[in-house]
Amino acid sequence: MIGLIQALMQEQGYDLDESIDSGTALVADLGFSSLDFVQLIVAFEEVWGRKFGFQELLLKGGTYVKDVTVAEFSNFVSQQLIGGDVDGAQVDSAEADSLAPPSALAATECIPAVTPDMVAAFRRTIRPRQLRSADPSSPMNPRAVFVLSPPRSGSTLLRVILAGHPKLFAPPELYLLMYDDLRQRRLELAGEVNSHLLEGTIRALDEVLGCGPDEAEALMAGFEGQAMPTRDFYGYLQSRLSDRLLVDKTPLYPLDPAILARAEVDFDEPLFIHLVRHPYGMIRSYEESQLDRFVPVLYENAFHRRQLAELTWYLCHQNIIEFQDRIPQSRWLRISYESLVTSPEREISSICGFLGLELVPAMLEPYSSPERRMLSGTKQLTRMPGDLKFHLHKSIAPEAASRWQQYLRTDFLGDPTWQLATSLGYERCQVRDLLAAVAVP
Repeated sequence: MIGLIQALMQEQGYDLDESIDSGTALVADLGFSSLDFVQLIVAFEEVWGRKFGFQELLLKGGTYVKDVTVAEFSNFVSQQLIGGDVDGAQVDSAEADSLAPPSALAATECIPAVTPDMVAAFRRTIRPRQLRSADPSSPMNPRAVFVLSPPRSGSTLLRVILAGHPKLFAPPELYLLMYDDLRQRRLELAGEVNSHLLEGTIRALDEVLGCGPDEAEALMAGFEGQAMPTRDFYGYLQSRLSDRLLVDKTPLYPLDPAILARAEVDFDEPLFIHLVRHPYGMIRSYEESQLDRFVPVLYENAFHRRQLAELTWYLCHQNIIEFQDRIPQSRWLRISYESLVTSPEREISSICGFLGLELVPAMLEPYSSPERRMLSGTKQLTRMPGDLKFHLHKSIAPEAASRWQQYLRTDFLGDPTWQLATSLGYERCQVRDLLAAVAVP
């Protein structure tokens, strides 16, 4: 295993001045960035021709690890391939290929279906945002674009696509609209589990000012110390964008109608892109990433992770639709993740038309120019804003639209979810039909 790591690293252009052993740390000893680490995983996946569920290696106690040793990486790969701890051993690829992938949507226990009473109970767990009214004498910020969706709906891919247009500024998740001021924001997000959510604004400052991460952090700390209103911080960013349009993609906004309403108060005729994804696709991604372990908005509750995923999907879309009813149609566009990955040129052209822009070819290649698209965290930290799995791809993957069908074993969605899903254009699927159409692992 160590020999394979060395070979793959040399292929990636690393100069190995010292030998690697089981205790070598990828970040501290070899200087890995988060993107380097993901590229190494990609290389291993290409060797064995299969995907690895790497979340267990990256996440410990709900937060990203700071480093990984060769032994930890080796054991992780071995466990994924043969289900055992075989430190330093080579694994037979034929044996590995014979294993079925994990089935996140398979029914392994009896989990009650989501009901209207559960939806009401879940809504009560959302911490209400007591947002102050804006100063009527303060001018609105210029127009901005808000991408609205539940988490795990493909919003990172959409953000990076938008970041490829020279007339758009689409930084990582900002987590601004849900707070009155930056001091309040830091106090809520500065804990070990959620501190990486603070990085989006620092990355945005670094990019727009060209000042470097240290200066961006110092500037942000000063704003936080002054309790700068988030409305003013938005304005600060926008004043330095020239003719570029700001895009804010923060998937937790739709959990609370008060947060959505704030966009209409703080911005002059903002535009909204409603991104939808099949609930099964979102639920599988939510479960796989164990997202509930580090979401700052929810109180602890007794819901199962699968129920939390479904309830999050339902409540976000319900809030978005109710909010949409108060917005002129000219400022609203709905697109689906499935169409975005299966017909990207058509969908991206539609988005550009909505924004009053011409399609730029770079938007069709979201995995190119990673620095320009702000794909790394500040100071090349191992934590990255948005969806870490994004870095495991090299191009838009049409098969991602229906990949969840390989794992579905029973139709477990509750009636409220199906009713809302059908109103968004998704047909109620019959599991027996899917099993007949999809090669079940």
